[in-house]
Amino acid sequence: MPPELTNKAVFKAFYAENYNLLVNYAYTKTKDWELSNEIVQNVFVKIWMRRDDTDIKVSLRNYLFTMVKNAISDHYRRTSKITDLEQVDGQAVEDNEYDLNVQKDLAIRLAIKEALESLKPKRKQIFELSKFEGLTYAEIAKYINISERAVEDNVAKAVIQIREILNKKKNELF
Repeated sequence: MPPELTNKAVFKAFYAENYNLLVNYAYTKTKDWELSNEIVQNVFVKIWMRRDDTDIKVSLRNYLFTMVKNAISDHYRRTSKITDLEQVDGQAVEDNEYDLNVQKDLAIRLAIKEALESLKPKRKQIFELSKFEGLTYAEIAKYINISERAVEDNVAKAVIQIREILNKKKNELF
C-alpha cells in the first residue's frame, strides 16, 4: 500500500473520496443499498487492517474495485450455501411429513384390517361383497341365499362395529 495511506488522516480522506463511488458500483451488482454499504465498509476495514502487509501492484482504485467485486462474490457464495442448506432442511421437513403421512396411512389401513378381522365370518363376507366388490344387497342376498333385509342388517352392524373399533384406536392413530 502506498505509504501515505498508512496515515490515518490521509486514509480518511481517501475513504471519503472513494466510498460513494464504490457503494454505487456495489449497488449495480447487488441491487441492495444496505448490502453495498456493508461490503464497501468491510473492504476499507480490510485495507486498513492490512495496510502494512499489502503490496499493491495495480492502481489503488483498481485494487478497491477488485476487492469490492470479490467481496460481493464471497457474499453470494456464502448466502447460496445457506440457501442450499435451508432448501435441504426444507426438503427434509417435507420428507419427514411425507414419511409421517405414509406411516399414518399404513396405521389406518392396519386398523381397518384388524376391525374387519374382528367381524363374524359371514358378516365380514357380506360387508366385503357390498363395500369392496360393489355388489347390491339384492345380488348379495341371491349369492348367499339370504334375504335382502338380512344383508342390510349385516352391513349396518358391520359398519357400526368397525366404527366403534376405529374410534377406540383413534388416539393411537392420530
